[in-house]
Amino acid sequence: MSHTQNVQGIYLLFLLQPMFNNMKTYFAHTFLHGRPCSRQQECAETCRASSNRKNLNNPYLQHSHQPQTGRVCVCVLHASVGGVICPSPVEYSALQAVCVCHLYVWHPFIRFCFFPSTVRELVVSAGENVEVTLPRNEVELNAFVVSTPPPGTNYAFDWRLITHPKDYSGEMEGKRSKTLKLSKLTVGLYEFEVMVGGQGAHGEGYVNVTVKPELRVNKPPVAVVSPKFQEISLPTSSTVIDGSQSTDDDKVVAWHWEEVKGPLREEKVSTDTPVLTLTNLVHGNYTFFLTVTDSDGATNSTQATLLVNKAKDYRPVANAGPNQVLQLPRNSITLYGNQSTDDHDSLSYEWSLSPESKDKVVEMQGVRKPILQLSAMQEGDYTFQLTVTDSAGQQETAQVTVIVQPENNKPPVADAGPEKELTLPVDRTTLDGGKSSDDQKIDTYHWKQTKGPDGVKIENADGAVATVTGLQVGTYEFTLTVTDERKLQSADAVTVIVREELDQPPVAHVVSSPPITLPVRTGTLDGSHSTDDKGVSYLWTRDDSSPAAGEVLNNSDHQAVLFLGNLVAGKYSFTLTVTDSKGQTSTDGGTVEVKPDIWERDLVELVLEVSVSQVSRRQRDMLLRQVGVLLGVLDSDIIVREISAFNEHSTRLVFLVSGGPGRPPLSGRSVALSLRNKLRKQKNDFLIYKARRVDTVICQLNCSSHGECDSFTRSCVCQPFWMENFIRAQLGDAESNCEWSVLYVTIASFMIVVAIATVVWGMVCCCNRRKSKVRRSKSRYKMLEADEQDSLELQPPRAARLKPVPAPTSSALMRSDSDLDSEDGQGGVPWTEQERGHLLRPQNGFLRNGQGPVRAKKQREELL
Repeated sequence: MSHTQNVQGIYLLFLLQPMFNNMKTYFAHTFLHGRPCSRQQECAETCRASSNRKNLNNPYLQHSHQPQTGRVCVCVLHASVGGVICPSPVEYSALQAVCVCHLYVWHPFIRFCFFPSTVRELVVSAGENVEVTLPRNEVELNAFVVSTPPPGTNYAFDWRLITHPKDYSGEMEGKRSKTLKLSKLTVGLYEFEVMVGGQGAHGEGYVNVTVKPELRVNKPPVAVVSPKFQEISLPTSSTVIDGSQSTDDDKVVAWHWEEVKGPLREEKVSTDTPVLTLTNLVHGNYTFFLTVTDSDGATNSTQATLLVNKAKDYRPVANAGPNQVLQLPRNSITLYGNQSTDDHDSLSYEWSLSPESKDKVVEMQGVRKPILQLSAMQEGDYTFQLTVTDSAGQQETAQVTVIVQPENNKPPVADAGPEKELTLPVDRTTLDGGKSSDDQKIDTYHWKQTKGPDGVKIENADGAVATVTGLQVGTYEFTLTVTDERKLQSADAVTVIVREELDQPPVAHVVSSPPITLPVRTGTLDGSHSTDDKGVSYLWTRDDSSPAAGEVLNNSDHQAVLFLGNLVAGKYSFTLTVTDSKGQTSTDGGTVEVKPDIWERDLVELVLEVSVSQVSRRQRDMLLRQVGVLLGVLDSDIIVREISAFNEHSTRLVFLVSGGPGRPPLSGRSVALSLRNKLRKQKNDFLIYKARRVDTVICQLNCSSHGECDSFTRSCVCQPFWMENFIRAQLGDAESNCEWSVLYVTIASFMIVVAIATVVWGMVCCCNRRKSKVRRSKSRYKMLEADEQDSLELQPPRAARLKPVPAPTSSALMRSDSDLDSEDGQGGVPWTEQERGHLLRPQNGFLRNGQGPVRAKKQREELL
């Protein structure tokens, strides 16, 4: 049959996959129903129906197209990649004339099988489900087909295992036959499928095989206790009995302990644990009953026996100590029985003479105590017996022998000590005979002078150690005589040589320190090289020409090395006086030169409003960092020379600003001005502490070259005839100066005062003239009455006042025409100033209009 024929039938799909070591295994995935189709939807439905019927999940749908046959539906199950139908030779399948077309894919290749569409459905039965129980593990399955195959043909059978237990190890025999034999089955469920095919016919059948575990006949558990019997003795009052070793064919699920016998106690033991723990046991016999229960409820019991004995009281052990030996005249000794022992530490003691020593004379003290004192013993052997008794009345004895030997006295050996040599003024020494010895005991000592000048006094002459005083130049010999208790004597002599003193005066030598440069303020002077044969004392004194500043540290002015601190620039001179034990002295001088700080003019002083005790290291670093920000330098470029108290509420910080490697520091004056200006702009709130003053350490005001800077007040002291420009000092850079000359300031001040006075006087004059103009403009005139005119004419004229008056120039003066005419008739003779003044006065005086004065008419008025 050609694979290009367009027919309906059943397709069998095989997937060939490579396995381990490139081995290839065929996996039959499923039988699928297929037919030619014209739409993809029909193909998908056919594939889905086949997979559902076979209980297969997630089929892969491959839709292929053949130009000659149309569309063919192909369902590929569990294939990771797809393939296409390709022309290839037709192969013959093991199942009745089946055409096979090869499909090539990425990894494996798929075989596609086709059955003719005339296949008829067979009714296949694999029999009833089978159940077997171990140890039976073999089963035979038979397939039955309702219809018989056509003559001359047979059906083909194919058995497949669909489901099985997880770890099964069974074997199948006759997978291609009608009968399938199973062997070596394990417990679990097996599901088999048999496919039957023949000429134009096909069918399937299913059967389950259930293998049950072997039936178990329960055996009762076996209770086991360990140990079965045990014995303990007080004071041990606890133990354990192990029941966890009880066994069962399945499982022991419960243990129960019960005390069935035992001494009278408050509580009996009853617990449900595998191991029985017993505590607080008392003397007696105990019997415990253990009952164990298995998973089927079967029980078994056993018992354990425990014997608790009383605490065993052992006999005490007496120990009277080792044997002793005495030699007369020593006749006393101490015996120690405190090494006797008992297990309960409660013993009573009794000392006595043994029967063989009953006739001996001895004094015994403490016979009922552990320690026995013996005295007044005589020559012979003494045996003493110690009896110890414990709290249970048990006794034990021990003996000790004391042998008193007769006296064997030897004379003592005197030792007056080694020879001595003294040098005046030392005129006394000690004589030591403590190394004298005797086999028994030295009873007396006696010192006496046997040679040498007189006048020597021996103190404690009858003692082992004597003192000799009043020695003079010469050689002395002193003899020591020792006597033991048996009056045996021995003597020894010692020589004491007293020499005249040969004292050399000391030699003072001072090693000056090299010059130091501020800000280093400490220095040393070394006088340790001074020498003397006896030893010296030191005293350092400062010369009057040395600076008064500076301190001696640690009271070193009485030591070999002088330490100085808080030094200032200058040359310090010190004199070292060394004195020996005889009062002889020697002197030497030394200097410490302190040079000024080469960067003294570059030091800047910053006074802060904070107590110096409140400034920590961290705050100091923060302050330097802030100052560096204001100056535009790194905080590492700011070198702090000093931090000290300015007063009790402020701190003085002295520093300079480095100019860089190999370069001098920045000018102190420029740094101070820059920092002062920056702080003024920042309103003094930038720093962590308020700055009270910023200035150079050395006052560097040039005072306009007309004065000197006062380092205390930080202001200029001007030379005579010079003074400060207070305008610049108050409104300018606020720096003290001596810019103004006193002479020029005086002249300028006088000129300013004159100018101000002139301006004031001119203003006053102008005001006065303005007021007079106002009064003239208010004058009034009137016509003279007839009687007034007559009176004027009767008055005689005054010659002195009849001088001609020039015409007034003031336009403010008002006159009548008759007055002008009369003046013209005078011939133009000018008036005097006095007369002009009279003319300028108001004609009516200070009276109001219409009021006539009650007074005589003046001549001027008559003339008018």
